[in-house]
Amino acid sequence: MEFQSIKTSELNKKQIDQILNLKNIHWKHGYESQLTWFKKNALLDDSHNLMLINNEIVGYTFLANRSLKMFHLNKINKKVSYTLFATLILSEKYRNFFYVSKFMKFNSKIIYKKNNPSFLLCHEHNLKLYKFFGWSSLDISNFKVPDHSKNLKGMIYNFDNFKKDKNTIYNFYYYS
Repeated sequence: MEFQSIKTSELNKKQIDQILNLKNIHWKHGYESQLTWFKKNALLDDSHNLMLINNEIVGYTFLANRSLKMFHLNKINKKVSYTLFATLILSEKYRNFFYVSKFMKFNSKIIYKKNNPSFLLCHEHNLKLYKFFGWSSLDISNFKVPDHSKNLKGMIYNFDNFKKDKNTIYNFYYYS
């Protein structure tokens, strides 16, 4: 088992094909739709975390460099960078605690290296998994994702340096 974190600008065609085919196992939109999303949303400096077994990508996480605005008492307090954690997927054969835990530990290490807070959106049934790996839930009243329409739960990681109170709203931008 090998782990790699590769910038979009450094991915080769074979790696991109393997990533898109792996994503399509869960999100069945078709290869072309996956490719369109990838070209539109994967910026050159974004990271793609790969778990490989026998040189085949069996796990994938997309870590994107994005921005967030913090509003305190309805005034913009500051604009900062954050790491968007998206698309955690493993091949069905490797969807067990052993592989998930190894991959999540690798993802955590990369997030810490970036020295930014991290944010993800997930369905309620995934909250327990992410909490196990140190993520914290955000109250729905404390965050917005203006450029993402899904009604999902928000979670944060490596967020210790930020004020957490009921008067602070975090606007996470998903695509920019």
